[in-house]
Amino acid sequence: MPRVPSPRTALATLTGLNFLNYVDRLVPAAVMPAIIAALHLKDSQAGSLSTLFILSYSFVSPIAGRLGDRRPRFQLAAIGVFIWSAATFGSGLAPTFAALVVARALTGVGEASYTVVTPSLLSDFFPQARRGRALAIFYAAIPVGSALGYVLGGLMNAHFGWRWAFFLAGIPGALLAVGLLFFRDPPRGALDAGGTAAAATPHGSLRESLAALGRHGSFVYNTVAQIIYTFVIGGLAIWMPTYFVRVRHLPLASADLTFGGVLAAAGLVGTLIGGRLGDRLAERHPAGHFLLAGVSLVASLPFAVIGVLAPSPAIFWPAMFVALTLLFLNTGPLNAAMANVLPAHLRGWGFAINTTAIHLFGDAASPYVIGFISDRTGLQLPVLLTASLPILAGLVLLAGRKSLTRDLARVGAP
Repeated sequence: MPRVPSPRTALATLTGLNFLNYVDRLVPAAVMPAIIAALHLKDSQAGSLSTLFILSYSFVSPIAGRLGDRRPRFQLAAIGVFIWSAATFGSGLAPTFAALVVARALTGVGEASYTVVTPSLLSDFFPQARRGRALAIFYAAIPVGSALGYVLGGLMNAHFGWRWAFFLAGIPGALLAVGLLFFRDPPRGALDAGGTAAAATPHGSLRESLAALGRHGSFVYNTVAQIIYTFVIGGLAIWMPTYFVRVRHLPLASADLTFGGVLAAAGLVGTLIGGRLGDRLAERHPAGHFLLAGVSLVASLPFAVIGVLAPSPAIFWPAMFVALTLLFLNTGPLNAAMANVLPAHLRGWGFAINTTAIHLFGDAASPYVIGFISDRTGLQLPVLLTASLPILAGLVLLAGRKSLTRDLARVGAP
């Protein structure tokens, strides 16, 4: 009989699966040079693998979000995990570029079905004052899982070939997804300012739901900033190992291992510190989540430029660590800000629209754009331009602070 797990059990389980989610997502980046060589691809074709993955992810996200506001979310998440795990394993079997495209698109379908419903689910386990920290732990799985994706991909490619990286990455998720079937959702909105009564608000039409989201101005600022941020993170995540091989002349296994280590350390430190600092700052200033995220994104610019242009590893690795730490500081605060201003009956839909927008206009485009420019100018220029963009996201968030304050006052947040 399914039961409601404790908040700690729910957080640990969902975080573990989110970790595997990003292992599966970043394995292709780790073995990109090997895939290019084996399937005789151009850089633009290689970049389009991620683009097509994100497109399927983006198109499924609103459907998953709408279902997540109406159906048991643990069961939806379990279905998503099964799909993405099978598709990841299938990526290793793909004999042609077209077959690999289909497998990666199906991976996007499964990941969307999981990723969209989980922030809303976790929001019903933790009160507003603790959501930033809880979501920071959940999203800390992103850099750590991504890093393991690089390391796993590099090691498996070096010893057994790139296909085995997909085989190994696809198995654990399918096994762990079984556990989700034994969990039952907590009451929706019970820990919000309005309690479960707010969660019982009837669902409107699609147009009414979109209009309701649009009336939360901070949701719009948040989404625009995350589009820019996701464009950057998605593009660099795919191309940085290849950049270190081509421009810095590092061996692929070494580039995967070192970049993965820097990413894991910076992402873990930045995400966890950002979640705690964001919640503390929000206790003193209503717009504290936006303030912390905005300042950290602006401050990342000089370190990102040094990390791309510096010729010496003694300089570019530390600079990249600082830049990534500052980028990941915003993860917990921005998701907490969104969860706190959206009513429970719209939260799943809101996260779905946000997820669709940031991926459709963010990392769906950036890997292909970087590859397209690289075919014509080399890889350094598009990587440098992409690494400089977070300052725009930071300025958007700083401009949206008053809007966040108004939205929090409207929902009666403490």
